[in-house]
Amino acid sequence: MAGDNEPQGQHYNFDTGDLVESSETWWKARAKTAIAAADELEALASRVDNLFTANYWGDCIEGRTTHQLFREVVDTWVANLKEQAISARNLSTACIDATRTITSADNNAAQSVAST
Repeated sequence: MAGDNEPQGQHYNFDTGDLVESSETWWKARAKTAIAAADELEALASRVDNLFTANYWGDCIEGRTTHQLFREVVDTWVANLKEQAISARNLSTACIDATRTITSADNNAAQSVAST
């Protein structure tokens, strides 16, 4: 395995020094994946929200209480799924912004090097 022949304490030392590598393609792929996750989470929230809409336990104190408890669980789950979908959409936006920022910084650095 990589690093097995290194002295103790130096295993898996992947230090690249001051080199930072970034790919516009990677960031775009991350953004696309985050959007897909958001879409799936929203679809799941929509399907889950239909669970236990009717009270199948009867119109008695136990039935109403059981139905209410199940609906509270479903409502909490739906809210969490929707929150995660929003988070995934925000992640996608951040990835697109990162692409623009890194590309702009690379272009500015290249122009600076070219002009010297």
